[in-house]
Amino acid sequence: MDLNTLLQRAQNLTNEAKAEYEMPQVERTLQQVLQATTDLHSRVTQSSNKDIQAHILLGSKGIDLPKLTQKLEALNARNTFEPVDVVGADTDVCTFLKNERENAILSVIEDTNKNISETVSKQKWVNLNSTWNEEKSRLLDALIGPSQNFIDLQRLPEHISLDPNLPISRCLSPMELIYAQELRHYNELLLKGAHRPNLVQKFAVLTSSFGDDRLTDMWSTVAAVTQVNEPVHSDPIKARQQRPEFVINAKSCLERHYKIYMCTLVGAAHSSNCYQLVRAYVTNRFSAQQAIGLVDTLDDKPLWPMVYYSLRCGAAEAAVEFLHEAGPSYEDFAQVIADRSAGAVNSRTETQLKLQYANKIKNSTDAYKKAVYCLILGCDPNELHGEVAKTIDDYLWIKLAMLRPGDAAGYGRLQSEILEKYGEKHFHASNQTDVYFKALVLVGLFEASIELLARNGQSVHAVHMAIALHELGVLGGARSVSQPLLSIDIADPQPLRRLNLTRLVRLYAQRFERTDTTEALNYYFTLRCLRDPKGRNMFLTCVCDLVVGSGALDTSIFDLIFGQRMTDADEEVPGGVFSQFDCPEFDTNTTASLIAEELVARGSFEMAVRLYELAGNYNLALKHFNILLAQVVQLSPQEGSQRARLRDEANRFSRLLAALRIDVEPKIRGSFALLQLLLVFFDLHHEGKLVQALEQLQRTQLMPNTTDDVEGCLTTIKKLSGEVIKVIPDVMVAAMDITLTQYNQLMPSGTCSSNQLQLQLEKLRVRAKALSNLAASMPFRMPYETNKRLMQLELMMH
Repeated sequence: MDLNTLLQRAQNLTNEAKAEYEMPQVERTLQQVLQATTDLHSRVTQSSNKDIQAHILLGSKGIDLPKLTQKLEALNARNTFEPVDVVGADTDVCTFLKNERENAILSVIEDTNKNISETVSKQKWVNLNSTWNEEKSRLLDALIGPSQNFIDLQRLPEHISLDPNLPISRCLSPMELIYAQELRHYNELLLKGAHRPNLVQKFAVLTSSFGDDRLTDMWSTVAAVTQVNEPVHSDPIKARQQRPEFVINAKSCLERHYKIYMCTLVGAAHSSNCYQLVRAYVTNRFSAQQAIGLVDTLDDKPLWPMVYYSLRCGAAEAAVEFLHEAGPSYEDFAQVIADRSAGAVNSRTETQLKLQYANKIKNSTDAYKKAVYCLILGCDPNELHGEVAKTIDDYLWIKLAMLRPGDAAGYGRLQSEILEKYGEKHFHASNQTDVYFKALVLVGLFEASIELLARNGQSVHAVHMAIALHELGVLGGARSVSQPLLSIDIADPQPLRRLNLTRLVRLYAQRFERTDTTEALNYYFTLRCLRDPKGRNMFLTCVCDLVVGSGALDTSIFDLIFGQRMTDADEEVPGGVFSQFDCPEFDTNTTASLIAEELVARGSFEMAVRLYELAGNYNLALKHFNILLAQVVQLSPQEGSQRARLRDEANRFSRLLAALRIDVEPKIRGSFALLQLLLVFFDLHHEGKLVQALEQLQRTQLMPNTTDDVEGCLTTIKKLSGEVIKVIPDVMVAAMDITLTQYNQLMPSGTCSSNQLQLQLEKLRVRAKALSNLAASMPFRMPYETNKRLMQLELMMH
């Protein structure tokens, strides 16, 4: 078949299809057919096998996948809770209302989601803050490091549970026991009103027996620097910068130590004569080669080293004598030294000597001459004098000697250098704690020095230094007892810190407060002048925490602190350890009442009753005892339970009341007597002694036997106190239970024909009816379970 024939047949087929189906004619050239074929082939080859299979599957169902994809892409995906667009002005009413309704619903949903999110976030942060506050409290107690900020934490009470059968051993080491005995003796003198000794001096003398030269040196330094003539009554931090005694004492301490060193070096033969001591020391130290550069001499010995070392060992008169022997050209300078030693100032002469220093001596090769001029005249305060000051003691002495009385700014700069500029790293405080400690003490940074000891394993000495300085009135205490061990107050001069004495003492004494309670109380007594954030005395707060922390069942701590109580009419009350702290500020009775109030606030009524009794406040003692007894009176008796303990206490109170040893209000006494009767009633009821129990119940006049007795019982109940009224529902149930038990016991196995038996049964039914009427007539709402139980018991009798 040739091409012409093929073309003719194709045209015929086209004409037939056009005539039969009336479809539009499609005319394509060969080039267009090739292009369409190429496009189809490219789409098929670019699609994955899965896409091809999808096209085939959907195509077989009559679905055009490319068109469907275009329609889906054209859709405008609206957010789930996106507000509906505002309708136009030509919208009808129905469409407008529908739009407004949908917007209102979406608005409510959005607000609800927002509130839920905020509530969840708030609860999450509250929980995190609570957890972090507890963690911070534990960290501050365990890691007593310095802090630059105030942290307000409330220490939560910790309940300690120990086996009472374990033997109690002392926790104090021999050294700690010696410290504790000295502190107890000091407190006894205070309480007797005797002259208050210097506790710093006492401890300094005491530590000489420990055989530790470094410790003795630290205590002697503290004692020397803090030896003030008058006690500090104002804020110790501010007074320290304004009072010159601390600078003078520190300078004198360094001079004494250096004089001892000079005597050790040249021999003790010259110790009584400073003039001869200095000459011998300079002769021993300076050879002809070492004297090169020293400009002036006296008897072939360098003059200015003799003047310097005279001042260094505190012998200003020897320095003046050396200058007088040197010739008349040194008379002016000798006079200035003499005037300075006497506290006088010659401004004219000093001005001339300062000009002389600026013009000539400042550039001199004699380092000792320059140092002496700077010491006496205050020239070049930033000069280090490294050729003269070979040790930290020399450096501190030069800096302290250059300070003038009342120069608080210069004193603060020196403190900043030691604490902040050089600090622990420069002094290698981890290995040489005593060296850095003495440097801090000498510049008046007592709080930072004590914190350094506490942080480096010497808390025993730190706590006693803090107590001694606090009693002396020179320790800068924290503004609040809840602050960290060391804190900064922005109102204080820089770089002074404040020490939290309460935290330091409590951390120390809590180790042995249960084994050595007497010693612990003596340490807590040092906190008597401090207050907690609620205004309570810290001594009383510590005693209260000790009593509460000992546990309700452990009375040994209680009896040791406050003494035992009366058990019968003829016994006297023996005093406890706390009686030794009796003073105008701390009377035992008053203290016991205050601690009892705190225990009541904490819910420890049982201990509070004992304290109120010791304080002589029997009304409150018996009132809170009634509250305790009303909570357990209906329980079954068990040995060792709280009810058994309270039963013994009730018997003791009853004997005291009968012997007229204590006097209480009639209403409180009546409530106690009624609760005691109910206590016996429930004992008999639980033992199954029904007749005796009913006789005991009739003595209370609380429950009726007939309906005529209901009004009288209601009148009696209305006069009862709140703690007794709480027991009434249990008394009703017990009375109804006894009635039902008696009823069941009387019911015969067969038909009852005895008139007497019928009368007894009727009497029991009347009593049950009276109890139900009383429950319905109560002036307060009865518990649902009680009413339900009473109705069930009554129905069982009909």
